[in-house]
Amino acid sequence: MTVEQDREDILKLHKDWWEANHQLVIPLMQSVYPSGDSYLMFNANGHPYFGIEEKTKLWEWYQKELDIVAFPDIEIMRLTISGDMAWIACEGVFPMRAIGDSGTGSATWEMKDTMENRLRATEIYQRDDGDGNPVWKMWHFHCSPLPDADEPRPCFGDTGRERGLGGGPGIEPLRVTSEGVRS
Repeated sequence: MTVEQDREDILKLHKDWWEANHQLVIPLMQSVYPSGDSYLMFNANGHPYFGIEEKTKLWEWYQKELDIVAFPDIEIMRLTISGDMAWIACEGVFPMRAIGDSGTGSATWEMKDTMENRLRATEIYQRDDGDGNPVWKMWHFHCSPLPDADEPRPCFGDTGRERGLGGGPGIEPLRVTSEGVRS
């Protein structure tokens, strides 16, 4: 395998993950993760989820509580590949609205305006499908809310809106869309 092929495979998983989030498409979501209980998620709701079965049950529950009204606007800040491990750091806007009484189900992840639910995430990939086959899968996902776009960053005073999603010193973000990934 080449680094270029690894990058393409990982970015496809990244795109599939965020595309699955758009309408909570469970089969597409499941295709991104290893089999069994190896997967670990730190959800934006503040709680951990262990393995694909728990993740599936969470999404079945969210299907009754949330409507992800548009494809998330995700900007990749970093993509690092080293051997059989890789990671992505990204920021984005997750456009959702409550359709059930519980919404996100968490005080940690309170919904704001439908189009201004800002988040940051780290995705950890391993070349292992959970059954020992050398196939890239996402083994860990950690997501948390971003501050408001106009909140000054302590010590520096700049804002998220000023630097743009995924922006930072020397960073040219990559954007994931339903059509793929572009810079």
